[in-house]
Amino acid sequence: MTVGLWVNVKLLADLGERMAIQRIAEVLTKGTASSGIGDDCAAIDMGKEYLLVTTDMMYQQTHIPVQMTPFQMGWFLVAINLSDIAAKGGTPLGLVLSFGLPKETSEVFLTQLASGADACAVANGTTIVGGDTKETAEITLCGSAFGTVKKDEFMSRVGTCPGDVVAVTGTLGKAGAGYYALKRHVAENVLSKALLEPTPNLRQGRVLAQQKVITSSMDLSDGLSASLYQLQELNNVGFEIKKSAVPLALQSFELLEKNYRFDPYELALHFGGDYELLVTLPAGRFDAVHNVMAQHGFELTAIGKVTRKKDILLLDGKGKQVLENKGYEHFKKRNF
Repeated sequence: MTVGLWVNVKLLADLGERMAIQRIAEVLTKGTASSGIGDDCAAIDMGKEYLLVTTDMMYQQTHIPVQMTPFQMGWFLVAINLSDIAAKGGTPLGLVLSFGLPKETSEVFLTQLASGADACAVANGTTIVGGDTKETAEITLCGSAFGTVKKDEFMSRVGTCPGDVVAVTGTLGKAGAGYYALKRHVAENVLSKALLEPTPNLRQGRVLAQQKVITSSMDLSDGLSASLYQLQELNNVGFEIKKSAVPLALQSFELLEKNYRFDPYELALHFGGDYELLVTLPAGRFDAVHNVMAQHGFELTAIGKVTRKKDILLLDGKGKQVLENKGYEHFKKRNF
């Protein structure tokens, strides 16, 4: 009888990370002064502004390539947390970090890990203000970032409408190029830098937020296709993405020059890890926002539009086809 009770129990491998989060949200008590489950950050009502809170973690088997130095681990941990603040248009206040390390870890490793975290924080106008250390069987690192944003500048994942322009900052495929470079050459330091030392787009997020016209925003940590599918579910809309408009990273072409066999668009559309920002905004406001971004030295590229029909389509020279959801998701089978 006891065995029968477990026959239909689903595993996390069946659910995937995003469905797992939904299940957690269903059992949590909802507060009235905060929101954010399913968004990049929690947003806590502080009167005229929101307190932004986010947390992200790294585990040795899933996030840390063998080529990654302790300094880069620290940098990466801080960067991925600050990227969530950037996606909401926020200004960081500080971070707390928790280091789970095996007892055989050297003192040099520890100090380099902390140095990398400090370097990323300081480079982005903030500091590490506290944390915790524990003994663990494998390297497990967790960070939490705090920030603020004015309520009328907060960029939620929810709010986009049919007819809006879909746009991205920077270029896509940098991290994917770094990944493939490392697979081919263990010591490929130049191309792998974008993968191992990503830059959170805090300044870009602030400029976008100040325009007060962004209808939805999230970072591209999971890849463009996966991010579009997340926005689709939250907003009950669809998207048409113009393949030729997707801004490809120069690193992809450098790989092609080295005769690596791969499709640069596969990296740009699906790989993730670039930590650029994906935003939507009214079509009539795009040119003005694009010009303001350019004045600050930032790229903002229109890659498609929001549609009423709940499909996600990729437009190329052959017509329209469904854009597959091939981005990264924890617990599920890896696509790269």
